Amino acid sequence: MSRDSENVRDAVRDTTGDTDSRPSANLPGPDPSPQSILARWGKWWGKKDSAAKADGAAKAEASAPPAVAARHLTRWRNLLRPCFQARLTDVAANRSALAWQEQYQAADAVHRRAMIEVLTEIANTPPAAPGPTPEGAALAKLLSEGRTRFFKRLNALPDGLRFLLGLRADLLHWRKALPGIAPLDADLQELLSHWFDVGMLELQRMTWDSPASLLEKLMIYEAVHEISSWTDLRNRLDSDRRCYAFFHPQIPNEPLIFVEVAFCAEMADSVQSILDESAPLEDLDKARWAIFYSISNTQAGLRGVSFGNFLLKRVIDELNRDLPKIKKFATLSPIPGFADWLKKLPAQRLTELAEKRRKSSDVQEDLGALTGPQVLTRLQQNDDADTQSLALKLAAHYLVHGNPGGQPVDPVARFHLGNGARIERLVWGADLSKKGKAQSCSMMVNYLYDLDELDANLSKLGYGKPEMSRAIARLL
Repeated sequence: MSRDSENVRDAVRDTTGDTDSRPSANLPGPDPSPQSILARWGKWWGKKDSAAKADGAAKAEASAPPAVAARHLTRWRNLLRPCFQARLTDVAANRSALAWQEQYQAADAVHRRAMIEVLTEIANTPPAAPGPTPEGAALAKLLSEGRTRFFKRLNALPDGLRFLLGLRADLLHWRKALPGIAPLDADLQELLSHWFDVGMLELQRMTWDSPASLLEKLMIYEAVHEISSWTDLRNRLDSDRRCYAFFHPQIPNEPLIFVEVAFCAEMADSVQSILDESAPLEDLDKARWAIFYSISNTQAGLRGVSFGNFLLKRVIDELNRDLPKIKKFATLSPIPGFADWLKKLPAQRLTELAEKRRKSSDVQEDLGALTGPQVLTRLQQNDDADTQSLALKLAAHYLVHGNPGGQPVDPVARFHLGNGARIERLVWGADLSKKGKAQSCSMMVNYLYDLDELDANLSKLGYGKPEMSRAIARLL
């Protein structure tokens, strides 16, 4: 039986407001910019020029921010100082926080940047007090306590958590232009990691009958494999698939994470097969593998927030109840940072990798004479056995040793290994899309979730030793 390819649902209007106020981010991978979302939105509704306009406005705003009246700066300083210093129960300080929040929400981009500059100034200035100003670690602790007090005060306001997500997205946007943002952002990220722990989130299954507003958000925020049409969407929500969304109880109508699952008889090795709209329905009685092929974070403000360990374990538990015959769980994941890593790989390190297991092939014999970008180009333009062998070897080193002694440098690897998975298999030609070729030479990786080994794998990762299969170890 073939999938129904009939486009039975007309495009519907956005019911949640301006998409630019809800920027997108990929949990495991690099975050799409607000401009990229506008570009995708324009692709759907025929407004392709909106992205160019937004991009031009952002560049103009960054290059020469207009001056803001001094009286505004003074007013914002007066509102913020008590928010950092007074107790959380101080009524006047809470009113100041609410006033600052309301003014920030009403401000345009120019004034928001200025408000962030003032916020950064106050956040990094110790409060006036009798006696000498603390120094070193004591000063850092004092300032951190003030920043934490400010964010907790905002979180206690009506819709405060949603506001903080937007504020952090703005902090990330201006972080390079305003270096003083770094400690402010670090403290907010730490708080969000507690407030968005996976144990606090609610898991809901999405189907073709889910509200149109949620289906729209899935299309907009899908950050791993772009949804090309409503038919593509229906294929991903068909009876032999599962899609889940995580929600925070304080933001009930805003999905935070989408997880898409396919079912297979064997461990998947091609995303083209998973996304094939003409493929027959999978027989769930014969399927033994659940494959997580897309995990998308909808909130730029949650970039870097871990959600705690075992986020996917929540989905696995749900699958165990729904489909008890499914006993094996793995991903088919992109390797988004591989190309950039290879471009920056020092020539000496590249030579060392070539010398480790030199063969008689031309590709490996002259590797030491090439730069990282040249090797990347070769991997992207060739498909012979020697090229495949070299690509898989380099990818294995990137995933395992890309950041020696620390957490994996690849964001997707960091997410899955941080959830207790192990690096199981590298697959050549698993993603033949333009994006897949550009970021990882069309390679993908299977991360295996062995439910009995999750804790042990996490323990090893804590010592800088990510768990891997024998097949991966042989590539090193």
